[in-house]
Amino acid sequence: MSILSLLAAVVARPSTRAIFCLAVCGFASLPAIAENEVTPGLVGVIRYHFRERLEGVKPGGKEYSAPAYETEALPPSIAASNGEQGRVIKGRVAHLPYSFVINLSGKGAGTLEVKILTVDGKPLRGYPKTVANAFAQGSEATSQDFEIPVTPKLAAKIEKDLLEKNQHLTQVQLVVQTSQ
Repeated sequence: MSILSLLAAVVARPSTRAIFCLAVCGFASLPAIAENEVTPGLVGVIRYHFRERLEGVKPGGKEYSAPAYETEALPPSIAASNGEQGRVIKGRVAHLPYSFVINLSGKGAGTLEVKILTVDGKPLRGYPKTVANAFAQGSEATSQDFEIPVTPKLAAKIEKDLLEKNQHLTQVQLVVQTSQ
């Protein structure tokens, strides 16, 4: 029996014709889904890590609390304006004198580029940073952390404006996460 006669026998009945069409259409669309993989959305958050000095502690006792943090969100990501597939976050937060430009370009895992600019538009020391395949499926990475250097003067201002009494800033981070 040739393939054509087998095919004619399968599609001769209306019930098997419908199943055959659904199967062929379903298999034909599988590669198209993988080829049209989209860049995931991005979320940017600033984390202000701190510890609290505990009052009334007996000599030799624990002086500081466990680490904790406050957060400030960057504006939502938007589609890249250069016509390429990608996401961009541009913006500022209230407690840092910096501007943030975060680009995720390419399909799927993409390349993540982080720029932190000072008030005069110059890059912050150690930036820009680029991470290839930042959110690759095999690595199970859904976020990338970047330390933001702060001067003692800026740390004192953040402690005064954001934190409570006896809370001391230990680190500032930019956390970039995918949102699918």
